[in-house]
Amino acid sequence: MPTIRQVAEHANVSIATVSRVINNSSSVTQEVRSKVLEAVNRCGYVPNVSRRSTSFLGLIYTGPFALGSTYDMALVEGMGQAMTGVDLDLVILDPTRDRAADETYTQYFLRKGIRGVILRSTVEGRSVCCQIAEENFPAIVVGDHFDHPKLNFVYADSFSTSKRAIEHLLSLGHRRIAFASNEFDDGDHVDRYRAYVEVLENSGIPLENSLIFRIPAHRPDGAQLLRSLMTVPDPPTAVYITDPSVAVGLLNEAHSMRLDIPRELSVVGFDDRDMRDFVYPKMTSVCQDARQLGAEAFMQLAKMVEAGMSQRLDNRIATSWFEINGTTGRVPNELTRVLPDGTRIRLDSA
Repeated sequence: MPTIRQVAEHANVSIATVSRVINNSSSVTQEVRSKVLEAVNRCGYVPNVSRRSTSFLGLIYTGPFALGSTYDMALVEGMGQAMTGVDLDLVILDPTRDRAADETYTQYFLRKGIRGVILRSTVEGRSVCCQIAEENFPAIVVGDHFDHPKLNFVYADSFSTSKRAIEHLLSLGHRRIAFASNEFDDGDHVDRYRAYVEVLENSGIPLENSLIFRIPAHRPDGAQLLRSLMTVPDPPTAVYITDPSVAVGLLNEAHSMRLDIPRELSVVGFDDRDMRDFVYPKMTSVCQDARQLGAEAFMQLAKMVEAGMSQRLDNRIATSWFEINGTTGRVPNELTRVLPDGTRIRLDSA
């Protein structure tokens, strides 16, 4: 394990200066602070906290805190499974709460006893990821991916699989296909929307006639989504929903509305683990194993910190798959519009 003396030698400063930088003393200049923090990260130095050697990896949300989502629950479960194989524990941090205004992320992490961080990011939180990467602190991003020379990413490729899902709906005769995505963008949801747009454009279907919804990722919002879809004057015959909870909420609401799935509406959902098995009909889904992603992120980060590395490794890109089940079928001969009071109106054939 690197020592504070080695950090001091690498930065060409005294041990006392290293200590002052780690403790965010105002008596050191910005130039010295940057030089020492660079040495800390390059050496992989970890200070002792509370008289014991630290052995923590941190999970940080750079965007909305979404620990209750099916994706995040599966991620954390995978991280927990990965902990059994290494001498590192996982803690959840909130830098917005207790990171000082003049404190770098590296100083904050060292103060908390963190050796590396898993960043659960959205598009809005990318600046935080980039700032941590520029400090060369060991970090891996999940839930988002973009081009950055110093960041490592773990994610599943859902672009090509989403294309297959939309193409499947087209093969069944659907042309009025709605799209519903999370209200907060990340690389994964951007990929799924990009696949939707590309397939429709290549099929000559005008995007200006598409129904596109951005909604919170909760089951009640799935019920509201279905009511919104079915009350428009020209309702869709199919929908691709990129969040599992919303898809399940929509299917449950369909039973309440006595809407026949898939005879009156075809549904393709997204599944991070096995939610498609707990609805009827079993949900046609683009699937990924979020537990595997969580375990992979934890193990990759553990390798980085144990080796004293902060540089970029190869991104870990898992596979997703498309599973056809009971919620998709041929385009209906008659369209159904369902009004808020439950009135059902038969429209012209699709």
